[in-house]
Amino acid sequence: MDAAAYVSALQGRPWTTTNHCWALVLEVQRDLFGRVLPPFLIDGRLTARELVAAFHGHEERRNWRQVAVPSDGAVVLMHRPGSPSRAIHAGVYLALEGGGVLHADEQAGVTFDGSADLLVRGWRAEFFLPL
Repeated sequence: MDAAAYVSALQGRPWTTTNHCWALVLEVQRDLFGRVLPPFLIDGRLTARELVAAFHGHEERRNWRQVAVPSDGAVVLMHRPGSPSRAIHAGVYLALEGGGVLHADEQAGVTFDGSADLLVRGWRAEFFLPL
């Protein structure tokens, strides 16, 4: 599958309670990388603290290796330091157009942002490779 065409077809798709950031990660991992990740999130009733704990404490994390430098297909976990609500977010790093993160947020829907764009929007990223 052509990754650029795939991303282009997704961009602009609205964020919904069922088409959230983790649902996009699952979809992209399956379609572009042949990986099946568990749908362990998202419960809209979780507080920011509970959501962070769910991401960082889930047993699936044993199957991921954190890396300093992202590579194509890395799962990206992002947070906004000091943010009081919904302080965690997820996407997929893709080596397109110099590299960036495909993610879905409530304001923009599905979008592809480079590292500088993520920083401007307040996101700090960690990269993980599913094993």
